[in-house]
Amino acid sequence: MAIPYFQDRFTGREPQLLGLILLIAVFLLPTLHPGKMGWITSLIPLPVFYYLVRLGKKEGSILIRNAILISGGAALLIGSLPLLVFSLTLVPLGIAFSLALLNKVSPVEAGLKGSLVLGVVWILFWLVFGFIHDTNPYTSLLNELDQGLSSGFALYQENAELDHETQESIRNAVELLRNFIPQILPALLISIILSTTWLNLALGNWLLKNHAASLTPWPAYKDWKLPDTLVWGIIAGGALLILLPAPLSILGLNIVIILGTIFFFQGLAIVSSLLFKWSVPRPIRLLIYGLIFIQTYGIILLSLVGIADVWADFRKLNPAEEEPTGTE
Repeated sequence: MAIPYFQDRFTGREPQLLGLILLIAVFLLPTLHPGKMGWITSLIPLPVFYYLVRLGKKEGSILIRNAILISGGAALLIGSLPLLVFSLTLVPLGIAFSLALLNKVSPVEAGLKGSLVLGVVWILFWLVFGFIHDTNPYTSLLNELDQGLSSGFALYQENAELDHETQESIRNAVELLRNFIPQILPALLISIILSTTWLNLALGNWLLKNHAASLTPWPAYKDWKLPDTLVWGIIAGGALLILLPAPLSILGLNIVIILGTIFFFQGLAIVSSLLFKWSVPRPIRLLIYGLIFIQTYGIILLSLVGIADVWADFRKLNPAEEEPTGTE
């Protein structure tokens, strides 16, 4: 017998009160201590998504509205309203997830639509910000990064006792970065959008699977799979990078970085599937995940694993072709 769809809905005032407190905390904490708690901003879509699903569209929307109004009043009093406005740009991502789940689209489609929503909202925010402050946010970001590299090298040079040869090597590396970062910054910004979307989508589905399984039609993260045709995009990007001169080679590099990020998510799903299959204890799983994220080579390796899965099908998710059994 199927589980009733509304069985796992929150009912009563207590869950709504707890949800309101949690949302206000998530909205306000990054504005109070941006340096120490700014990372919480990236998780704002998670409780928005979760409570819209657990409470339903109507009650969840009321809860989010009330949390925004209370947070806005508090931020106005303490003088952190501009920071709160940026934090709230991530709310539409959680709403997009809940609508995607309600319409029973695939996690990949939900992630694509969510990334587009977040990208459009952020572009609009920075356009308005630039108009109000009469500045170009993209150019300002490039200048800040360039000044940061120059200042960092100067500070390091003053405080470290280095021979002339070592200083020249570091100076050349810094100059290389100063020239390289502007070329790949578009891909880095898009990768931030993709990573924010993926993190909240995966965590949100995990929460629902563990606390309200009847409310999510999506499979566990270990079974998520990208369309195989996406691999041709990274092949095309690699061809542009290797075979053609700039600016087409730069375009190819950006494509490789963006799609490599996406295939990393698939590679991580493969690792998750194998660890589950081998019954690896949770503490060891967390240690393995931590080692992957702190090592650049681990991220690159998982991207390659995600790409190879198109042909290898490590998790055996592709339906096997049935052999003809007709009689002669």
